[in-house]
Amino acid sequence: MAKKGSYIVDYFNNRGFFGLSILLLVVFSVIASGNFVVPQRGYGTFHNIATWISSSDTSCFVAVLCNIITGVLLVTLNIMFRYIKTYNCFVFAAVFVLLQGINPFLSTRFYSGTVMCLVVVMSLFFMFEQYGKRAGATQGIFLVMALLSFFTLYHYVFFLLMPLFVLGFAYMRVLDVRGAFAVLFGIATPYWIALGTGLEPLSGFQAPQLSQVWTTAPEFAAKGWAVTIAIATVVLTVLLTVSNLKTMLNYSVHVRAYNNFFVALSVFVVAMMGIDYNDFLIYMPLLNMCFAIQFGHWYVISPHETRQPVTMWLMVAMLAAFIIAMVIA
Repeated sequence: MAKKGSYIVDYFNNRGFFGLSILLLVVFSVIASGNFVVPQRGYGTFHNIATWISSSDTSCFVAVLCNIITGVLLVTLNIMFRYIKTYNCFVFAAVFVLLQGINPFLSTRFYSGTVMCLVVVMSLFFMFEQYGKRAGATQGIFLVMALLSFFTLYHYVFFLLMPLFVLGFAYMRVLDVRGAFAVLFGIATPYWIALGTGLEPLSGFQAPQLSQVWTTAPEFAAKGWAVTIAIATVVLTVLLTVSNLKTMLNYSVHVRAYNNFFVALSVFVVAMMGIDYNDFLIYMPLLNMCFAIQFGHWYVISPHETRQPVTMWLMVAMLAAFIIAMVIA
């Protein structure tokens, strides 16, 4: 006989609920579209991501599409590498999509945070694939660093991701002398191509203004509520990570390496949200991803009877957060 509530628990962790979360993301984004704008002050060495899309409707559509793609990629990544205990896990991707949907700043505008989260997930495929490779890992290292370096043309935050991914390749046990050269060549290649071919004039180069971290950002609607959601997500991410660590230490060596990177990513995101506090919304999609992954770990390893009430309360809290954001705006 099935356990009481088992059907609800199973539903949370299947494709149907993931599909429902995507539908809710679309609905929430349509409802909130036009009322929320993220101030985008940061730029890269040549351009600014904020200039990519001028139409608000197109920006909303692209943001929703990117969030959906990121959720699907997270599921695919777990199927390939099983960084969560089982490959058949959908609840964490559903939580990520819903967290993006209930925060209108993240779902109704295409901005730097949307791009950063998507680029990080794409880079994880190349990085995780290199684990323990004695030959051929340099290509993967080069590709990841070149991808990050390319986006430094458009936003300074990608510079900050580079040391994190170097640490990640160290976790993957592939960072030797050749790997170090691959890092350097990967960073240099986009600039060599851009400047060498004349696509970007040297006169257009501008050093990223990292000093803007401590400058005053313009006020925007419902900023206080956005900060509240950010703080709550940080606290929950830390608590879940600490709770999961004991179990994750019993995973195989390569799975521990994958999850060590996610823990390092969480530390990076929380630290940068504190340092670069005026642009904290840039880091919110990555924070939501880190929380969702830790929630996925918790969901898989926690007792059956605990999963249903906690997950239901989380869904209620997210819905309430969206309603309050709409009321405040």
